[in-house]
Amino acid sequence: MLGNVDDDTKDQNPVAAQLIRKHYKGIIIAAGGFKGDTAQAIINAGDADMVAFGRDFIANPDPPERIRNKQPLNLYDRPSFFGGTEIGYTDYSFFRAQEMTV
Repeated sequence: MLGNVDDDTKDQNPVAAQLIRKHYKGIIIAAGGFKGDTAQAIINAGDADMVAFGRDFIANPDPPERIRNKQPLNLYDRPSFFGGTEIGYTDYSFFRAQEMTV
């Protein structure tokens, strides 16, 4: 978890995942700044059993489909997360395969 700051330039490795795994044998759900490839990497390493995608679920009505197919994610607008208007939760677009260029 990187905290409540968005900065993709920082090391995205979860700070506590390996330490927690040494002492806890239950289910571990990692969260905070993961992308499809980094989520798969922490699961493959055995440091987490699942990965949560909170902010990306707000901005993408179809994140499992996008991640599975390596499609780009919509950028989220943090100020609209808890606002009182129609902007935010319901106006993000679905990904359309025809929008991709090869």
